[in-house]
Amino acid sequence: MIKIDGVTKKYDNDVISLADVSMNVNKGSVLGLIGTNGAGKSTLLRIMSGIYKAEKGKVFIDGEDVFENDRIKAKISFVSDEQYLIPHFTLTDMAGLYKRFYPGFSHSRFEKMCDEINLDRNRKISTFSKGMKRQGEVILSISTNSEYLFFDETFDGLDPIARDFAKKMIAETVAEENRTVILSSHNLSDIETICDSVALIDGGRLILHKTIDDIVQGWSKYQVIFKTPLSDITPINDFATLPQISGKLVTFISALNETEVTERLRNLIGDNNGIVYFETVDLTLDEIFTLEVSRVKGGEAK
Repeated sequence: MIKIDGVTKKYDNDVISLADVSMNVNKGSVLGLIGTNGAGKSTLLRIMSGIYKAEKGKVFIDGEDVFENDRIKAKISFVSDEQYLIPHFTLTDMAGLYKRFYPGFSHSRFEKMCDEINLDRNRKISTFSKGMKRQGEVILSISTNSEYLFFDETFDGLDPIARDFAKKMIAETVAEENRTVILSSHNLSDIETICDSVALIDGGRLILHKTIDDIVQGWSKYQVIFKTPLSDITPINDFATLPQISGKLVTFISALNETEVTERLRNLIGDNNGIVYFETVDLTLDEIFTLEVSRVKGGEAK
């Protein structure tokens, strides 16, 4: 398990990158670390990897402090947002280098994954595109057989096919081998399909940390068609948020269940403008996060 306990990190001129961040990440889970560029995601991953030292607080992995702990660091593979592949090396050369630091490195797994996507492991890395380099880094990281895999903006720059393959590789290694994965991104759609839980970092502070199931259970999205177009959606704002009106069709999100919503609508709108069609539809993770952040920050989400 990973325990992040009151981590604070400052840079020159006392610029705060992280402020009193605390959370636990269960073993065998996949955490999506979300936030805009500069929110503090990369700094947190570097502290978790033992690369940076926090001004205050500590990170514990399997009960031990990570910083200056070679035994724990050997359990971690970290893919930075900055690429560190050696240009005049081939991927096979890089695999040999990784083997020196990770005795459990699997050459057979490395070769199999390269072959699956036709990534030439004997071609010089200097001739690779950005996406090919990203794929190579993911393959090398998974092939280390490390217990903890940290990926910083790993899907950035990948085309849809390469992105899906990287997600597939990560999901399979968690499902089959109970590894713990943390993925950072500024794009929720990149990670929502493979994460168990999501943490939002904003301005260096942990705003939200919940399982996907807990987040989804809190909200429902509704589409309603009335007999005549609505001229005023103010009454709906009393129990819903993000309402959109398009003639007779009104779409909104609410924390109320379907029965409660239909009762409210009938009371507020009246039978003369009765409901012709009513449907519950899936929310995107982006919509859910907008609502949850509004709630945490004291917004108007109901």
